[in-house]
Amino acid sequence: MGGAARVDAGASGQGPKSPRLGPSSSLPQDAGSPGPPLVTIAIPVLNEARLLPGLLERLRAQTWPREAMQIIIADGGSSDGSDDMARKAAREFPDFVVIPNPGRIAAAGLNQALARARGAYFLRLDARARPAADYVERCVAHLQTGEWAGVGGAQIAVGDQESGRAIALALNHPLGAGGPRYRRAGVSVESETLFLGAYPVDWLKRAGGWDETFAANEDYELNTRLRRAGGRLLVASDVRVTYIARDSLAALARQYARYGSWRFVTWRKHPQAMRPRHLAPAVWTAGLALAAALTPLTPWLLLAMILPYLLAITLAAASLAAGHGWRLFPRIWLAFPTMHLSWGAGFWRRALTGR
Repeated sequence: MGGAARVDAGASGQGPKSPRLGPSSSLPQDAGSPGPPLVTIAIPVLNEARLLPGLLERLRAQTWPREAMQIIIADGGSSDGSDDMARKAAREFPDFVVIPNPGRIAAAGLNQALARARGAYFLRLDARARPAADYVERCVAHLQTGEWAGVGGAQIAVGDQESGRAIALALNHPLGAGGPRYRRAGVSVESETLFLGAYPVDWLKRAGGWDETFAANEDYELNTRLRRAGGRLLVASDVRVTYIARDSLAALARQYARYGSWRFVTWRKHPQAMRPRHLAPAVWTAGLALAAALTPLTPWLLLAMILPYLLAITLAAASLAAGHGWRLFPRIWLAFPTMHLSWGAGFWRRALTGR
């Protein structure tokens, strides 16, 4: 992947490695501080009653002391009881608040939380995230080396229902969304962006926080500005977090149409940040449309595009189904074109109509 390089776990090739913390290890402390530094954890939500309990359970299980966590849930006007659920959970933590997010989108909620942040470090989570018990601990350990403007773990999709498991398998495959290093890092790598992400608050404030004109792709846009300002981003192999995939092809299609649309907006703002792999679905979708239009003249162009693609996704789906159950094969197979075509359609719709 362009802009990614392998580094030693927890550090760059030349810098010091951050220590691996175990049950008997002491938590990292700020110099001159009697205890672990305060960490602000921000969670933008909007109608996440089904998924929020799983995240709250993971926060309860963190090895990081609760008194050293400032948890802020920014609710975008949920109508399913998500806000009430969060307020009940707040009783279990010494510093947990639910704040309104009038802007509704994640970028606005994160900026609301950033304005209230008292921690030295700022961790972004969402209701679909399932961080490991030592997630906060490991993120802070890496950030305290002073080498990184942001740290995250590899984005590994999982499903909580059978359809979601099939979609997650396709997402994790290189033919799906699993190509970039930040989605499949088995070793620590310097990256162009992060999944969720943990940051020093000073870096975020210096960058101006999240761009609230972005309804999606806001993290990539922020990380682009951080790197332009000289910051480095680490996907650390010991920072473990999973992501609950959408559980229907329709939801997956909507998600990837939004991704494609807002990738075009990112391209307009940061042309140098676009990579060839970002454009691949858009180019393929445009080529497919052109070949279909030329079918009355010659069907061979369309066949030349479709047949290799069908072979590739069939082989990929078969290899995944062989290891995880053949009943998943149809949904895995369908997930690939759902992602690719939806992303391309969203990109071109934004390019051609501005919406």
